[in-house]
Amino acid sequence: MSNSETETLRCLWLARELPLPLTSGDKIYTARLAQALVAAGVSVTFMGLASSATSSLQAAEAFEGRIEWIIVPGRPNPTVLALASPLPLVAARYCTRNYVHHFEAILRTRGFNAVILDHYAMVWAVDVMRKSERNGARAPIAYIAHNFETQVSADIARNFRGSLFRKAALHANAWKVAKAEVELCTGRGSYRGHTAEDSNSLENLSPLSAKLVLPPAYHGSRVSDRQIVQATPRRVAVVGNYRWMAKQINLSACLEAADPVMQDAGIGIDTVGEVPDSFRKAWETRVKATRFHGFVEDLGNFLAERRMGLVIEETGGGFKNKILEYVFNRLPIAAIKDSMTGLPMIPGLDYLSFESMRELAHGVTAVIDDIERLNSLQRGAYEKCDSGVDWSDRGRTLCNAVREAIDRQASARTRNLRDFSPSHV
Repeated sequence: MSNSETETLRCLWLARELPLPLTSGDKIYTARLAQALVAAGVSVTFMGLASSATSSLQAAEAFEGRIEWIIVPGRPNPTVLALASPLPLVAARYCTRNYVHHFEAILRTRGFNAVILDHYAMVWAVDVMRKSERNGARAPIAYIAHNFETQVSADIARNFRGSLFRKAALHANAWKVAKAEVELCTGRGSYRGHTAEDSNSLENLSPLSAKLVLPPAYHGSRVSDRQIVQATPRRVAVVGNYRWMAKQINLSACLEAADPVMQDAGIGIDTVGEVPDSFRKAWETRVKATRFHGFVEDLGNFLAERRMGLVIEETGGGFKNKILEYVFNRLPIAAIKDSMTGLPMIPGLDYLSFESMRELAHGVTAVIDDIERLNSLQRGAYEKCDSGVDWSDRGRTLCNAVREAIDRQASARTRNLRDFSPSHV
């Protein structure tokens, strides 16, 4: 351990599922960060369930052949059974019997310098590691935080509009999430936050733990120049993955407020991303200005035919990967206040910021035909974000942080052995 600067680090990365295909922000973040870590010289073994039929070992190896991919057989536990668990719902669903057995087996047969727990859903692995430790050997844990989940789960429970039974279940789950996040942040090793805001919130749970701000970077194409013109369709895009309840709450609030305003102004709303059929069918009967497009293969070409991109997250914190898609495809942004954390852009100069969905809707209608202003916004955002979003930097930063955690733990263990040696008794 003391020679960690020269030895090849061996990291076991535990995630809910293989992060392929890259159809959502959390999958993109996980996949690109793991890829950047192995590019930094770390030996990465990645374990997770298969997310879909297209999330195969062959697809994973084609994405990054330097990572050892291990697919845990089976599907997540049923929601009904997971609700009875003391774990948060998402953790209980992915704490399958097969996953636990595979994790226990690899801990018995393989040696790793560190274990990376990707997302709070992996909190169950902490207890498995405690039970499997032998002779005081303890690999440090790095917790990859996608949000300050304690706040997000509380916001979801508060903002949910539906049956009282489901709302009560969400409040109970928020309590479980808060407990899990404390467990992850007070354990050994260190944790990471997408944004400085998330990292500071996590630090309050455990002031003594190491922290690191590790925001997403950008891997896609960049539009070197774009001019929005009068012929550009008077349409706006809302990009996201709407299978998460927080995203559904946000999209519902946006459509409720914006669809009639946009319809009256002759502006179209295009939602892009996976949407549950029940949610889409319920809203398609109510909206007039909005179209649901599902997953779009070539997002760049799609955005090129829109005048603005919307960031509508009132519920759910963290960094929004779609912001970088908007910025580097030169799409002016209109956003709900406080939903643009993690980037150096200035509201009013590089994007438009609004207090509510209704204000956003009226703000978009007021600026949609101001071509000069739209182009000024997209140019300013691009210039502010043009540097500092390289995944290779994220990989090196994470690699160095893991090495430091290993060295800290090795030093502490050496001190303990010295303190309890016969000469000190």
